Amino acid sequence: MNDKFQPIERDDDVLLFDNNNTFTVGKFKDLMSKQFQEKFLISYQKRPAYRGDSHEERTDIKSDLSTIPFDSGSFICSEIQWKCIKAVNCKLLKVGSGGWQEGKLRMQAKVVNSYYENDDYKKYNKAVLDICIEFSPDRPTEPISPLDDIRQSEEYKKLSNNN
Repeated sequence: MNDKFQPIERDDDVLLFDNNNTFTVGKFKDLMSKQFQEKFLISYQKRPAYRGDSHEERTDIKSDLSTIPFDSGSFICSEIQWKCIKAVNCKLLKVGSGGWQEGKLRMQAKVVNSYYENDDYKKYNKAVLDICIEFSPDRPTEPISPLDDIRQSEEYKKLSNNN
């Protein structure tokens, strides 16, 4: 197996898993994002001071994950990066390709706490989630040697059989 994972850039490429579930890469990222948000992030809304004002939604890393206490104080995390350690079997159908490509799929997620200001110049915390889906084909898509293409040609086979 080729262990060179590459990010899948196109959201309209298709993933096929061993249980015959298929997803576009974009839909799969959305599903994984929702799972990650439920497990690691907290959402809450800041209510308006006056009736009729719009409310503002905030997201943050769950407090038990964002603060690491110790005897003399605590560390506050502004970024959490999650990498899966086990890839799953998957087939990838790239738009415009000739067919399914077998390989392994893995995911990485990164949450960064960022702060922004609203119109009242108040700072709010917002966790930004980035999901990256990577694929490693079982067989390389490029020939191992540039001569492999020549060796597979009919002309080369005829020449080698004559000797």
